Amino acid sequence: MHFLLFSNVMKDPEQEITGRLEEMILSRGQHFSKVLEGDRDSETVIEESLLKQLDYVIVLGGDGTMLRASHAIGEHPIPMIGLNLGTTGFLTEVECSAMENMVERLIRGDYIIEERMQLEGIIRRKDPSQPEERFTALNDVVVIREGVLRLIALKIYVNNIFFDTYEADGVILSTPTGSTGYNLSAGGPLVSPRTSLMVLTPISPHSLSKKSVVFGAGDRIRIALEEKRKTQVNEAIVSFDGFKNYEMSVGDEVEVVAAQTPLRLVRFEDRSFYQVISRKLSQN
Repeated sequence: MHFLLFSNVMKDPEQEITGRLEEMILSRGQHFSKVLEGDRDSETVIEESLLKQLDYVIVLGGDGTMLRASHAIGEHPIPMIGLNLGTTGFLTEVECSAMENMVERLIRGDYIIEERMQLEGIIRRKDPSQPEERFTALNDVVVIREGVLRLIALKIYVNNIFFDTYEADGVILSTPTGSTGYNLSAGGPLVSPRTSLMVLTPISPHSLSKKSVVFGAGDRIRIALEEKRKTQVNEAIVSFDGFKNYEMSVGDEVEVVAAQTPLRLVRFEDRSFYQVISRKLSQN
């Protein structure tokens, strides 16, 4: 078997935990490759040829590292498991004390797979000479004002039909997995990760009537930045999983759909999402 170790150098600066994991894998006659998240553009350094050889991705870090790793493997359906070096850890599965048991169970194939919906989409510019930007996201797509303390106007279209205009600091389009992140902080609902849907939540809306809206996984959501002032030029940023950020100008738009390939997470027990939420949130 060939493991990829995706290690957060901020969480394991001396690579002590990663080194112990390497020894466990080698002592069992298996192989591994390693990527350090602190590397420049670590999500792009994995060769396509290596991705095709991998049996598992082991992520050493927290939920943020899991997000980076999901970008790194892209559309490859490689099972991923998280070794928690962070705090809350909604995505990570294993604590360091259970690392050896994790390796043995992966080798035996003693686990279940939990599929998580992802998003994919495209940024289209008002200027047709500018190239389109494509992206994927496991947690969310966020369009938010940039710099100046003024509201932005975002027109929302669903399946090419006008839905509403949000005057707000921005909007969050979240997957069920991302519902425990920025969406929750902005007052959006918690959603079971076993569902397939999208949640649109406004960030500090100007109108009290603007609430979260749930869309189906088959819907196509388009968010267009509208002009509120004649002086408005670049006043928004679109962010994917809080990781890749692009400026938006008036007339630019982002179109988002459910990705065809879900993320495949390794689970060692069929845990109740609601028990996990209760435990994690009670720690804060």
